[in-house]
Amino acid sequence: MPNNKIFVSYRRKDASGEAGRLVDDLQDVFGQESVFLDVETLEAGLDFVEAIDQALNSCKVLLAIIGPHWANIKDAEGNLRLFEKDDFIRIEIAAALERDIRVIPVLVNGAKMPSNSELPEELQALNRRHAHELSSSRWKYDTEQLVGILSKIIEPKKKPAPTPGPKPTPRPIPPKKEKSWFAKNYIWLLGGFVVIAILFSLGGEDFEEGFEEGYNEAVTGNPQNPTANEILDDFQNQQDEINTNSGGNGSTDISPSTQVNVTGIWYLNAADGSFATIRFNQLNSDIEYYEYNALNELIGTGTGFWEDDVLYVDGFNNYMQIGLELELVYSSPGTLTGELYIPSTNYTTAVTLTVIN
Repeated sequence: MPNNKIFVSYRRKDASGEAGRLVDDLQDVFGQESVFLDVETLEAGLDFVEAIDQALNSCKVLLAIIGPHWANIKDAEGNLRLFEKDDFIRIEIAAALERDIRVIPVLVNGAKMPSNSELPEELQALNRRHAHELSSSRWKYDTEQLVGILSKIIEPKKKPAPTPGPKPTPRPIPPKKEKSWFAKNYIWLLGGFVVIAILFSLGGEDFEEGFEEGYNEAVTGNPQNPTANEILDDFQNQQDEINTNSGGNGSTDISPSTQVNVTGIWYLNAADGSFATIRFNQLNSDIEYYEYNALNELIGTGTGFWEDDVLYVDGFNNYMQIGLELELVYSSPGTLTGELYIPSTNYTTAVTLTVIN
């Protein structure tokens, strides 16, 4: 059996939930066959000492999950389990240390490393191993850091090549709408009216009446062509409509929240050291929110909106099964700053989002 496994050692009464959660995360990266969860992985009827011995023979790393009560759990007679010869946690870690297998203490739920006086002599070398902490408030970040360490020792599983989707059916090109006579000749008419205005100022009312009479005679032979008065009225109506829509000053009112469009890919960096990749889709003041992990897998979604130049987002992280709230402002071009709040733990941290694409 090749040495390519990760051995996870833990006590059920101390950190079973955290151990199971970590195993799920590691199996996603390294594969189900590459993670051994001590006695939980054993089939019924097997000698667990022999099975542990065989599992250690195929492992490169042992993760010792240490919770707040890891060294203090006692048996029915009140004896410390860790000082009993047949305690399987003691057997697992002692065997790994003896065989020079890399042992990484993993501290969960705020646990601290036990002192030498709290450890049997054969486990005291554990105190010379650098520990890695996993906290519930930043589980994703801490786990990714641990995966980075393990990836230097064990090769992650290869991802299957994505199956190309069906090519989209080309959309039919709609037939071009025939332009009106006025639309086709708008520029020429506008230039003509400028010349006419100049001539009116030079020639007075007689020239104006003569021009309109001659122009109408020229165009009345084609019933589809408008008269001079109709052209003037049509042009004036269009100008009046533009002025009405723009408030009379040639510009349209734009809500402050729609002056900034955050559609694109953003890199989120939190003050507590965590990070994520975020994608926003913006339509007017409404926002769609997507969160991705370091493996570019979608792990969270949500919605948001602009209000008084502040972007509010409500999301849910499927990976950690927690809700989150973002409150951001557009502090500078390509930069959003604000706070990330997790209601379930009442946790708040400052964040900065920088646009990537």
